Amino acid sequence: MSPQRKGSKRGSGWKPPRDRREIVTAVLASLTVIVVTAALVWFLRPNRDSGSSSDVDLTPVSTTVAADSTTSLPSASVPTDGTVAPTTAPAETSTP
Repeated sequence: MSPQRKGSKRGSGWKPPRDRREIVTAVLASLTVIVVTAALVWFLRPNRDSGSSSDVDLTPVSTTVAADSTTSLPSASVPTDGTVAPTTAPAETSTP
């Protein structure tokens, strides 16, 4: 019987070097995934047109209301004594 080589034992930790073509393929595939992901994030981002642009007309538009039209509010929401309804939350209550 001939003796076994040291590198042929199972679990010795030695691995043959990778082929350069495999490394190039893996690097190109990784770069492709990164570029495609960045492009999708860029093109599918929300509020893409929310930035300031020069083609938007920001001049105020005046509106007119006909003299015979009226707006009415429910009578419960209009105070009759001239008081203003509170707009803040009630004060905190103490706990026993």
